[in-house]
Amino acid sequence: MGNLGLAIAASGIDAAQTAMDTIAQNLSNTNTPGYIAETANISAIASGDPLGIGGGATVGSVTQNSDSLLAANAAQTSANAAQSTTLQQVLQQAQLAFGNPSSTTGVGPDLSTFWQSWDQLAANPSSAAGRQGVVDSAQVVVSDLQQASSQINTVTANASSQLAGTITQANTLLSQVAALNSQITAQGATGSSVSALVDQRNQILTQLSSQIGATSRAGSSGAIDVSVGGITLVQGNWSDTLALQGSGSSTQVVAESTHSALNAASGSAAGLLAAVNFYLPSYQSQVDTVANNLASVVNTQLAAGFTSSGTAGSPLFNGSGAAGLTVNPAVAANPALIATSGTSSLPAATNDGSNAQALASLYSSSNGPDAAWQAAVVNVGSQVSEINSQVQSQTATANTAQQNLQAVTGVNQNAALVDLMNFQSTYQAAAKVVTTVDTALQSLLAAV
Repeated sequence: MGNLGLAIAASGIDAAQTAMDTIAQNLSNTNTPGYIAETANISAIASGDPLGIGGGATVGSVTQNSDSLLAANAAQTSANAAQSTTLQQVLQQAQLAFGNPSSTTGVGPDLSTFWQSWDQLAANPSSAAGRQGVVDSAQVVVSDLQQASSQINTVTANASSQLAGTITQANTLLSQVAALNSQITAQGATGSSVSALVDQRNQILTQLSSQIGATSRAGSSGAIDVSVGGITLVQGNWSDTLALQGSGSSTQVVAESTHSALNAASGSAAGLLAAVNFYLPSYQSQVDTVANNLASVVNTQLAAGFTSSGTAGSPLFNGSGAAGLTVNPAVAANPALIATSGTSSLPAATNDGSNAQALASLYSSSNGPDAAWQAAVVNVGSQVSEINSQVQSQTATANTAQQNLQAVTGVNQNAALVDLMNFQSTYQAAAKVVTTVDTALQSLLAAV
């Protein structure tokens, strides 16, 4: 009976010590990113004693406090927030190309100045200074449009570069998951603890989810499989490689082993793809529309007029698109070629400003550059406002999901300290049993 008592007490000491060591490890990793708290699972030992006396306690396993559903929800909401946040950053940069509504310079204000210069010329069509004023204001508008186009091109190039860097980093992380799968499988087979490796892998999975919207599911022997949009990228110790395919508005991310396009619906890569494939080309197209409308309405009206000498008018603008639009160098060199008159008859044409007045009135044209520019500004502003609201909502959702996960998998210092004190008491009680049994045995031996 004494030996049984000592064995029971010793098992209690061992179990309590393992539990305290586990809690101490949790407390030391309270601020370690990706760390999942562990629990020592203690169970009773059945002895088979006819009197129903148990055999003590044992630690059957030390497991991590994981929750697959909460983890999946946290990963998904984090990926959604990453997608929106990345897209927000790109769109806010692109919006700068459309100027500040309160600014007195830029395409909108300078278009107004351009139409005013025609109004001034119509009042004094023989004025050389008035003609030069039209040329100068036209060159300012052309410069504004070229700058807006250049800014959008720069934002596009930066977004494409960021996308390439994201894919390169994702490839590194995918290979690391495969390597960790191999280590976890090997160490798990020997009975060694793999918790640290699992924590490291979980941290990488969080990054992959944020970058490419990756999801995971349990594989065999502790390994996991990683996929995006139904395409497997990691299986056991094998990992695929991602690559960018196409360019401009037809950019895709493909898995090299199958050449399948990843239809990632979340993650920063999805936000960047949306920017380079849809939003930025659309913005560039809208700026080009403004430039083309400007050239079209002005050149068409000029073609209907005559110079002060009664000859046919010359176009003021050459080229197409915001990047290709220029002021006609012939007119820039000789502003007398501007068709201010509505008649070719001399000497009436010399002082006739009716065509210049018709040009001044184009500011209100429903298919003119002003209307197109305002529509572009409103469109971009609306989209940026929408994505701002989306980021705010999804970030709050992601934070809540992470807090819910942390409540289960993280280290609660207060609860851990209470458990530590309880197991210390258990340890002391078991040690007291050993002392008591030993004292009793010594007394019995002395009495014999």
